Amino acid sequence: MKLILSLLLAVLIFLLALAIGAQNDQLVQVNYLIAQSELRLSSLMAVMFVGGVVVCLLFCIFWFIGFRWRDRRKAKLVNSQRDS
Repeated sequence: MKLILSLLLAVLIFLLALAIGAQNDQLVQVNYLIAQSELRLSSLMAVMFVGGVVVCLLFCIFWFIGFRWRDRRKAKLVNSQRDS
């Protein structure tokens, strides 16, 4: 249930960002390390939001995998001590 509410909140924030960005049709200059480009402000906002979500999801997935590995190692240790 929490996952559904969290996803719904993220979608609503994304839609709100798109609605606000649609009103800002200005071109902004984005300087990368190597190059630069001009993007619409709404596109830049959407790309940055999606990029943030992807980075957070990757962080959570790696944290969860590490947690599961530690949990399995501890379970094996407990089972081996119980058998002895």
